Amino acid sequence: MKKLGLIGHPVGHSKSPSYFKAKLNNIGRNEIIYEAFDLAKVDRFRELIENNPELIGLNVTIPHKESIIDSLCCLDATAIEVGAVNTLVKTDKGWKGYNTDVFGFSTSIKPFLKGRHERALIFGTGGAAKAVDYSLRRLGIQTVLVSRSPVESQIEYNEITTEALAHYLITVNCTPLGTWPKIEECVDIPWDGIGEKHLVVDLVYNPEETTFIKRAKARGAFTMNGSDMLRLQAERSLEIWLEHGL
Repeated sequence: MKKLGLIGHPVGHSKSPSYFKAKLNNIGRNEIIYEAFDLAKVDRFRELIENNPELIGLNVTIPHKESIIDSLCCLDATAIEVGAVNTLVKTDKGWKGYNTDVFGFSTSIKPFLKGRHERALIFGTGGAAKAVDYSLRRLGIQTVLVSRSPVESQIEYNEITTEALAHYLITVNCTPLGTWPKIEECVDIPWDGIGEKHLVVDLVYNPEETTFIKRAKARGAFTMNGSDMLRLQAERSLEIWLEHGL
């Protein structure tokens, strides 16, 4: 028996198990099990794979996209450049890390980019934010990461002004704020600075319409949630597993 899975904390809200079950059934591979593993601490990864020798591939979500790297034998080129992974494959040498978030985000946002979208504010600095930052810069968009504890070129949330938002017409929430069940939570920004020229993206996909998205819509902004990115990065993950002999 072969098994795929998801590791992160928490994972109870994830749609990945149902998504991959349907996908695997569609390609005639319903003998493969996909299971979510709630890993509160990344140092339990070794125990997990020892107790589940049938595992051949894993997805990685918050908060382990960066910390899991120390447990891997190698990374693909994109994962090296981003500094974060979200897909793992068991190889003869150990577990190899890939980043399919870049593919998912880049592909999903491209149709909505206009000439005025030259600069972006990215809320959060974790693995997802790193993939978004990498993707936007490759698309020729200037980026600034916003953090509660900024380092180097990052800024704090209280540095975001109404005037600044007029120059940053893309805003991307890469934090878990607003994820079910805490759907009332939201990144705190001066919403009077958001208008109809803005593209506002929330990587949270459960619920489909977060408080962040609702507030942006109320200001007339074009909005996008994380559903397409989730689907596209998952499809690429499955392709990678199949390429490795799933």
